[in-house]
Amino acid sequence: MVKKLLWSCSCMLLLIVGTAVSSAAQANIADFKFLDKLAGTWTMNTKRGSVVEQWQKLNDSSWIGKTWRIAEGDSSLQQTIHVVRQGDAMYFIPDYAGRQTFAPIKLKLRVLKAIGFVAEDLHNDFPQKVTYRFSSAKVLEARVQGTRDGTIEEYIFKFNK
Repeated sequence: MVKKLLWSCSCMLLLIVGTAVSSAAQANIADFKFLDKLAGTWTMNTKRGSVVEQWQKLNDSSWIGKTWRIAEGDSSLQQTIHVVRQGDAMYFIPDYAGRQTFAPIKLKLRVLKAIGFVAEDLHNDFPQKVTYRFSSAKVLEARVQGTRDGTIEEYIFKFNK
């Protein structure tokens, strides 16, 4: 009887701790306001030109961002990104220019804090994980990670406002 009671208490404690840990790592809908730091134009200069991200808040539950590559006076749209709040979840949804697919890429925001966010879908090939981190009000680091054609890829963008 004592062993059975001890086993039940141990299982219950494990369940409570597991739930607390997983909920602590979840993004909170109330923190959607932290995305306000995205607003505006972010630029990263490279040897070949620059990469520019422009972000605009559409409403209380939606942001849109566009990434442009600019070289020698020409610009080309690389992607359009939506960050949306749907029900009790938030998603980072990139749409890459020239990508032909029927299923949109939809990464769930797992962490959303004042310093940035992490969005991931480990079942997707590329990207699997996107991280945006604000080093300051004028510096944004974006990391895009995933596997493409069996090769692990990571791209790091250091933007300035």
